Amino acid sequence: MFLLVASVAFVASIQVMFEQVSQCTSNGVLDCNLRVRKLNRTLATLYGNVTLNEDLGNNFITSFNLYRSWLGNNQYNLYPMRVSPTGICTFMDKFWGDYYPYVVVYVPQMEKPGVCPITARQLQFNDMVLDARILPRYAPTGLWKLVWRAEDNSTGKNFLVEIIFRVYPDGH
Repeated sequence: MFLLVASVAFVASIQVMFEQVSQCTSNGVLDCNLRVRKLNRTLATLYGNVTLNEDLGNNFITSFNLYRSWLGNNQYNLYPMRVSPTGICTFMDKFWGDYYPYVVVYVPQMEKPGVCPITARQLQFNDMVLDARILPRYAPTGLWKLVWRAEDNSTGKNFLVEIIFRVYPDGH
């Protein structure tokens, strides 16, 4: 008698949706006019524009941190997914290629991976939909906050952008 052992891997499918732009501040580096708007009952998008007032190069050290509120009550805990502090050009070379295809569809003025410095420009967000493929498949459900920081230590110029989004099971 043969014993057949079958291994079944279950990968839960997730959906993600923007909730709000909670903060977008700087001391002259960029100006934000972004908001999350509902297109219909089931879809929220990021709409508006961001104006880069100066070129961003490796002199700007940037980092991305994710915080999760598993109860959805805005009590966030730092989550281990992040991009450690690195120069903008290094980020554009090593990481931006993973995210670019999901952004450029909605923000055609977005700089291509590997191009640096990012020159001053206006970025128009045309009802950007948050694609679940931008996150790892194992991202747990809950309310999330993405915090993007950058600072030029020699001049003190900086910016901070916080975007809140929700991750929930597919079919929710």
